[in-house]
Amino acid sequence: NGALLAERTIKDELGEDNLKAFVNYTLKYLADVEIPVKRGTFIEFRTGMLNVSPVGRNCSQEERDAFEKYDAEHGIRKDMVKALEGEFGEKLNLKFSVGGQ
Repeated sequence: NGALLAERTIKDELGEDNLKAFVNYTLKYLADVEIPVKRGTFIEFRTGMLNVSPVGRNCSQEERDAFEKYDAEHGIRKDMVKALEGEFGEKLNLKFSVGGQ
């Protein structure tokens, strides 16, 4: 009948301590990444996932376009995914991917 039977959040799945460890590691990692601009809201919590944006979700479309070109040349997101997989992939059974622009 299409009724929702259950719902779990990423916090329910990981637990607060693991979630804090992920956030702390990710923010420290991003602090050391050299990119042309950083604009805030680097981690967005969604029901079943975390969205991490090196340039920040608050960037303008022009800044997003510039980062896309920079990332294509320097592999910022690819390197970040590799680092996150190494730190949390097996340990927390998480999957990582590059998405968005």
